[in-house]
Amino acid sequence: MYKVVRYDLRYGILEGWRKLLLAAALGGFVFINFYFDLVGLSMYFTGEPWSFNKLDPSLGDVIVLELGANFGRTGGGPTSSFVFPTLWYLSILLPCYMTLTLASDDLSAGGVQIMSRLRGRGRWWLSKCALCAALVVLYYAALYAFLWLVCAAFGFGTSIVPDEAIFNTYFGAVFVAAETTPAALFAALIVQPILVTVALSLLQMAMTLFVKPIYAFIAVAAYLAASTLGFSPALLGTFAMPVRSSAIGVYNFDFLSCLTICAALSLIAVLIGRWRIAKTDIL
Repeated sequence: MYKVVRYDLRYGILEGWRKLLLAAALGGFVFINFYFDLVGLSMYFTGEPWSFNKLDPSLGDVIVLELGANFGRTGGGPTSSFVFPTLWYLSILLPCYMTLTLASDDLSAGGVQIMSRLRGRGRWWLSKCALCAALVVLYYAALYAFLWLVCAAFGFGTSIVPDEAIFNTYFGAVFVAAETTPAALFAALIVQPILVTVALSLLQMAMTLFVKPIYAFIAVAAYLAASTLGFSPALLGTFAMPVRSSAIGVYNFDFLSCLTICAALSLIAVLIGRWRIAKTDIL
């Protein structure tokens, strides 16, 4: 098993590090978008476009405003309008794209030889699943690290706690920081999107054993888009939206439910993929 881990580190991560530049590129675009949103907020609060020092923006505001997704249609009130959360959507789809062809690419390269050395296809498949999860975690680590660095460089706060006034004005809803905890906010803003993306990436990779990768990617993209409209736990993307989390207090999509559902779906994807690869004639 050590050899397959070394193989994945070499060909899956070290040689695929350029894919992680997508995270930095997205992070740059996220921050630029936040900067312009901050101009509008500054005008609203101070009447001047560049009076950032009179506000208290932080890393939490960057994540919630730009990657927090949306409330969706609620039927009335200030949150009834619908705006598609493009940046949030891209932030989930990019790692899905990065891990889309992990299994198929490896089978066309040295994967068959690795299977022979491992004396079983199951271990090879488990190694691909571990690599998939690792790449997703590295992607988010690069994204959040980049956002933390630019916040520090621009003199913004590095806390993950959003500013109440900024949140309430931007979303037209009420967020009270005293009613939550930093741990709950960390789970909602950082951990839950990672869990959801890992589960979706594993499901997508298992699907590529049955259909062409492009079809699996389209299916995941459509399912993720549906999450912006619905509020059901069956729409997994809902758990990856910080503004719908119980930590923010608008909806009750909590961390424990997210962890349970993502773990179950990930396990199903691993088991289905292992069964499928065992039945496939590839040698």
